[in-house]
Amino acid sequence: MTKSVPIILTIAGTDPSGGAGINVDLQVFRDFGGHGIAAITALVWQNTRKIGGWRAVKPVELRSQLKLLRRDFDIGAVKIGMLPTEALIEAVGTFLGHLSGDVSVVLDPVMVGGKGQASLMDERASRLLQRLALHVGLVTPNGPEARRLAELDENVSIAPEELVEAVMAKGFKRVLLTGGHLRADERSPVVDWLGDSRGVSELSGLEPVAFDVRGTGCQLSSAIAAGRASAQSWPEAIEDARTYLNRLLHQRARVISKGRPVVVRSEKSSK
Repeated sequence: MTKSVPIILTIAGTDPSGGAGINVDLQVFRDFGGHGIAAITALVWQNTRKIGGWRAVKPVELRSQLKLLRRDFDIGAVKIGMLPTEALIEAVGTFLGHLSGDVSVVLDPVMVGGKGQASLMDERASRLLQRLALHVGLVTPNGPEARRLAELDENVSIAPEELVEAVMAKGFKRVLLTGGHLRADERSPVVDWLGDSRGVSELSGLEPVAFDVRGTGCQLSSAIAAGRASAQSWPEAIEDARTYLNRLLHQRARVISKGRPVVVRSEKSSK
C-alpha cells in the first residue's frame, strides 16, 4: 500500500470541551487531508466558560509517547502547543533534535487560557521556550505571548514590527504575530505580521469577527503545519491557513454551551 497521506504530529494539551488543544488540532489535520497523531503534554479540566486547572504529564510519559510515534510514523510536520513545564520543554527539544531537518515545526506558545485568566505554564517555562528556537521553523504568538517570549514588560509601548523583531532576536527563524489582540476595535480588519530572513511584513487584512471564538491559535498553527506537511512553502502555508481559519470563524462558529463560541464543524476552504 502506497503511503501518500501526510502525517502531522501535535504535541499539546487536552480540552474536554472540544474547543482547543489536541481535540481541534486533529480535526484541522483531517481537513487538510492529513493524518493526525498526538502526544499529550497535560490533562486540562475546562469548559467553554473557564479553565479549572491542569496537570502536566511526567517527562518520561511524554518521552515514551514521542519515542513510539517516531519509530512508527514518517512524520511530515509537527505542531507544538501547551508545554507547561521546563522538563517537558527539554523532552520536546531532545525529540526534535532526533527528527530530520526536513520536518517542519510550528510552535504555538500557549501560555494562558480562559481569556487570559488562567496560566497554562509554570512561571519560568515561557522564558525557556526559546530553547526550542533552533528546531522551530515558525512561532505563532499573539501580542501578549510575543511580549513574554521577548521578555518585554507588558506596559512598554512597542510597534508590531518591533515586537516581531524582538521575538526573532531570541533565535526564532520566523515569527507570525497574530493581530487579533492588537486591533483598535472589533470592526478593524485582522492584520498579522510575518518576520523572516527578509524582514518584517504586514500581511493582508482579513474580515473581522465580532465574537471571541475559542481555539483560534491552535487551529491556525495546526493548519500551517498541515500545509507544510503537504509540501507548501512557508508563505503558501501561512496564507492558506489564515484564509481557512477566517472562513471557519465566519461560517462554522456556534454558541453551543453557556460560554464562548467554538468551531463545530470544520471544512477545508476551497482555493
